[in-house]
Amino acid sequence: MEVSINWLAMLGFALGIAACLRWVFYDISAFTSRPKLVISHGPFTINWQSIDTDETRRFVHLEAVSKRGTARQCSAKAKIIKHPPGMTPLQEEFPLHWADTPYSTVSTEAEAVDIKDKAKRLDIAFTTSHLSGQSWLAIPLALTVPDKVPQASLPPGEYTLEVTISCENGRGDSRLIKVISMPDWEGLEVEKA
Repeated sequence: MEVSINWLAMLGFALGIAACLRWVFYDISAFTSRPKLVISHGPFTINWQSIDTDETRRFVHLEAVSKRGTARQCSAKAKIIKHPPGMTPLQEEFPLHWADTPYSTVSTEAEAVDIKDKAKRLDIAFTTSHLSGQSWLAIPLALTVPDKVPQASLPPGEYTLEVTISCENGRGDSRLIKVISMPDWEGLEVEKA
């Protein structure tokens, strides 16, 4: 018995397999070459003195960098995982402010930033020398008028926060931290959870 081989069909089959392999390889290489945001340092506390007023603020912050290129439109949020007894959060997630980035005085939304391989500081919580008694999450409106933003207030006690950073063209990172809000503004502390 003689078998007839259709060389044209075999060529089509081989080209189809090659196209599929190229497509799979392209997807894998595109995925592995995307930027990856990494929380590189922190959490830390720092004091910052305003050059315009006599106010000093104490900030809890982390630093993030991008591995493999520029991470575009990076944003961050904090979720309260654990809070002191008797305290009821007014909302669950809060957009956080990237340091050295302008913020609106009428919005609770934070500006997105592009991050490269140089560390970018993310403000998470703060206190102010003008208003002792509690801390606030670093959302833009709270940075402007902390005593007018009750949803961002952190009365004295220990809070466990999940901080998540993300970008539109890559992968993000997250970290659990413990923020200790004290009645004295200089007492604000942070540690890894």
